[in-house]
Amino acid sequence: MSAPTVDRPATLDFTDHRPRRRRRLRLLVVVLGILLVAGACWLVWFSSVLSVQAVRVAGVEDARGQAVLQAAAVPRGVPLAVVDTEAPRQAVLGLDWVESVDVRRGWPNEVVIAVTARVPIAVLAGTEDRSAVDASGRVFTPEGTTVKGLPRVRAEGVGLQAAMSVLSTLPDDLLRRVVSLSATTRDDVDLTLRSGDVVRWGSADQAEFKAQVLRAVMKRKADVYDVSAPELPTTFRAR
Repeated sequence: MSAPTVDRPATLDFTDHRPRRRRRLRLLVVVLGILLVAGACWLVWFSSVLSVQAVRVAGVEDARGQAVLQAAAVPRGVPLAVVDTEAPRQAVLGLDWVESVDVRRGWPNEVVIAVTARVPIAVLAGTEDRSAVDASGRVFTPEGTTVKGLPRVRAEGVGLQAAMSVLSTLPDDLLRRVVSLSATTRDDVDLTLRSGDVVRWGSADQAEFKAQVLRAVMKRKADVYDVSAPELPTTFRAR
């Protein structure tokens, strides 16, 4: 008769494995984070998914829009994140009819060139409409915009700036009557009206007051109306 056997109780493992699991979980999260960041960097900086597929011009169109695109020369197929926006901006500013420009990225696949064009308010006399002038006195080539019917100006330098300051502050009823103007300094702007009469306007100061005085004195027939000192206006016949 064999001796009876006694089963030994199983050895109990009281080791806490939770810290190890937490370390593994943290490691997994870190690895996944690194993979996500690497994937995002590749997507933005190196892949063609977010590359330039279109270049859009806002603010001008037709011939001027094409001129902007040609000057900007933004490369297509380049990742949008690495596109140089300053070089196209400076290139477009080189167009003399452009007053300001902003080049920005339009995610996911577009570059937008926002242009503000100079607005012609006069034409330099003797240039056969090839040289327009804006309100600041800047001379530029009037590409893609009409200058027919604008006043002719004979002036340069400080005189040109003064003449444009006067012209840009004239009320509409007087502006419509001006066919030409001239100036040599900031204080001697002369206007020639459609009637052939001359208005000695002087400087751009007190524009509203001068306009009121001019309307009053023009009720009297004359060839020259001098409102350069509006407190003491004068009129006389030159012919």
